[in-house]
Amino acid sequence: MKKFDLIGLARRNLWRRKLRTILTVLGVLIGTTSIVVMLSLGIGLNNSQRKMMESWGSLTTIRIMQGMVFDDEGNPQGQSKSLNDDAVAEIRGIEGVLAVCPAYELYGDVRLGRKSGGLSLIGIEPELMGQLEFAPSHGRLLEKGDRNAVVVGSKVIEGLFDEAERRQMERGTFDFESGEEKDPGEMMNQRLALTVENMGGKRKTYNFMVVGVLAGDDIEYSYQALAPIEEVKRIRHFSLTGQSGGGGAFSPNVMDLGGAKAGRGRREDQTNDYSYILVKTAGVEHTPAVSQQIKDLGYDSWSVADALEGIEKSSRTVQAVLGGIGAVTLLVAALGITNTMIMSIYERTKEIGIMKVIGATFSDIYLLFLVEAGLIGFVGGLFGIGFSYGISKIINYFTGSFFGMFWGDESMGISLIPPWLALFALLFAVLVGLLAGLYPAYRAVRLSPISAIRNE
Repeated sequence: MKKFDLIGLARRNLWRRKLRTILTVLGVLIGTTSIVVMLSLGIGLNNSQRKMMESWGSLTTIRIMQGMVFDDEGNPQGQSKSLNDDAVAEIRGIEGVLAVCPAYELYGDVRLGRKSGGLSLIGIEPELMGQLEFAPSHGRLLEKGDRNAVVVGSKVIEGLFDEAERRQMERGTFDFESGEEKDPGEMMNQRLALTVENMGGKRKTYNFMVVGVLAGDDIEYSYQALAPIEEVKRIRHFSLTGQSGGGGAFSPNVMDLGGAKAGRGRREDQTNDYSYILVKTAGVEHTPAVSQQIKDLGYDSWSVADALEGIEKSSRTVQAVLGGIGAVTLLVAALGITNTMIMSIYERTKEIGIMKVIGATFSDIYLLFLVEAGLIGFVGGLFGIGFSYGISKIINYFTGSFFGMFWGDESMGISLIPPWLALFALLFAVLVGLLAGLYPAYRAVRLSPISAIRNE
């Protein structure tokens, strides 16, 4: 018997008992829908959490800070290591590291046109901005050889206010929510005047030209400005001069000078130590291992991927539980397929006997029942996937606004059906149908042709 003839014969046999076949397919449909929707909830939640964490910063960037390294119990491990050029060279030698960028950070008062406010200025190496995944929405990034140039975050303009707005804030009448959204492009090609105060109370103003605005609204850099590291180092050197106690400029290094080395009985010059070091890894899969190696070297490091690893473990547990619940429903559908095929054998006993007498082989009979069971699984799985997409859209429609309050994006639904999940569900439904048809097919093959023909 030709294989294509088997498929046509199987289809006709199933359609002879329409109601029973439809009910059996309905069982597979419900089972497939259950397992797909359950898994989609776990995948969607994981994807939403991942996108939310990406807004905190890059998943392939590690930040190394000044400070002591502590174990899981909160006990200090050894001496805090300085973030200097030796540290940069040591970290650059770790496998999986693409780029190492030292950074200085300081804080000062800024004026942009008629608007003013406070701003954190970061000094980095201009040629590394591309590798660190910075991208401009307006203008350009910093380039090697730039002087007095600055690239600002997209939210910097929201922290700058003119005199009228400041008076409203002082009176408590300024409405932060009803104000018009400020266009970050307005900052382009404007002079940004940064005023810092050193430890002796002396103030000095440094002028920069805004050459670019960073794309994206990530929390890490959208409210900061970036300038060439040598320019920021020069400003930082001024902020550290003068007599202590004069107060003024914010500098993490001023607070830490010599503190980490005090346990050694002498103070070492740390005035040129970096505020932090950024490390770019070869990929998200390398980030946890590189971060751990950095900690093993005695540095205090943090990355978004560290938190993501724990979330993904929890997500896999949730997916396993939800998938198990859906699998139980599909198992019940498999029992329905088995029952349908066994009942079909009893009703078609004489037909099976005639097929054997006229030359049908055991493999033909066996394949016929397997194809019928597989068709039930295929049709039920196909319709189940269609229903799953519909239910997923309904879930996202009603939950989008609620979760949008937390994630800031109503389009981030909690149910996500990737193509691989739909394909897996269809293949799994067919496999369940084939497995459910094994025993009925075996029963059909073992029927005696003579006994089958005599059966009424």
